[in-house]
Amino acid sequence: MSNRREENYFERKEEERQTRQDHWRVMAGMTDFFAVVIGVAVCLILVMLIVSLFNWLRQDTQTTFSVLIDAFRR
Repeated sequence: MSNRREENYFERKEEERQTRQDHWRVMAGMTDFFAVVIGVAVCLILVMLIVSLFNWLRQDTQTTFSVLIDAFRR
């Protein structure tokens, strides 16, 4: 009888350990997923900033050259 009780105890402890391990595995997977989503969002924001910078640079060079060309025409 004592042997059976001991087996139940170890089986229960093993199930508890497996449950904790599964819980941490799920949490790790969720954090990986959220990290990827945040990383993609950051990349999109950076691309938008670079596009904005190039648009500003294009407009600024056009304005600068038009001012210089007008100065030389006079």
